[in-house]
Amino acid sequence: MAGIRVVRIEDGAERVVLRSVFDAVCPLTGLVDRYELLVEYVPGPEKLYVEAYGFQEYLEGFKSTRSYQESLTMRIARDICEAARPRSVRVVLRGVHGAVEIESEARLECAAATHSRGG
Repeated sequence: MAGIRVVRIEDGAERVVLRSVFDAVCPLTGLVDRYELLVEYVPGPEKLYVEAYGFQEYLEGFKSTRSYQESLTMRIARDICEAARPRSVRVVLRGVHGAVEIESEARLECAAATHSRGG
């Protein structure tokens, strides 16, 4: 699976919102689940931004991944924290499973680890 690529932009935005749709596999039924994704992050002091085409490739990697929606939500948030080292990230994932719509959300403060290294 592709990792999240980032670019350094010195004069970039204070807040970034990414939206996408992607598929993953239900670990119980083996059926394909379609998700609507919203990612919101505040870039950290390193001024790293998620690169759009690389992010699309990262999401396409979930097509063969069996995972619960709630776990996917947290995984995406953690992967963004690791790759872009933002101050904070919020990930909202919506999916319909049969007649039930689920919306899961993860919020992480990411920059604490960056600042603790003396930066």
